[in-house]
Amino acid sequence: MMFVLAAMLVAIDQLSKTWIARTLPLDGAYLPLIPGLGITHTRNSGAAFGILRNLELRLGSWVIDGTVLLGMLSLLVSLGLIVFLARNARTLTTLTRTALALVLAGAAGNGIDRLRLGYVVDFLHFKVGSFDFPVFNVADTCVVIGAGLLILGSLFGGGEQTHTTIVAGPPPPPPRRRPQPLDEYPELPPFGRRTSGSGD
Repeated sequence: MMFVLAAMLVAIDQLSKTWIARTLPLDGAYLPLIPGLGITHTRNSGAAFGILRNLELRLGSWVIDGTVLLGMLSLLVSLGLIVFLARNARTLTTLTRTALALVLAGAAGNGIDRLRLGYVVDFLHFKVGSFDFPVFNVADTCVVIGAGLLILGSLFGGGEQTHTTIVAGPPPPPPRRRPQPLDEYPELPPFGRRTSGSGD
């Protein structure tokens, strides 16, 4: 179920980015949706909310672009979460499973963008008065909500625990004694003595 949720969120993330990229001009005007939230089509070559834009990894003469590096890191995190959920889903609470599914969807959604496009499409713009929050997307939202749920789970014990309950049943019956081969025959007289009533 958690993998289905993660797959649906990745699909929503990718479809929304595709629609924004095809419909709205890059770095165009702010389009309000509701008070405080609107749409602005931008591109992000860094991590979530525009951080680490100029990241590079130098290995001697090799230079690995920060976008590619972040994309590979996102996919590694996604694979790690898939393996972890597959092995431990039954021992995790519903809250923890949901939180990890959200983080998985966010990491996979932005990782696909970085490796496929070389950047991440952002479009959700939170803006109130002079407060202008960095533009983000559905995948960023999934990561933030998932991380918040993990923190709540660790603070409040994560709710119910998933475990196996052993129900005690009636005690097993005692083992039946197997009859011996000669139990059904009468006792024989001692050797050399005659039974009563026998003739001479």
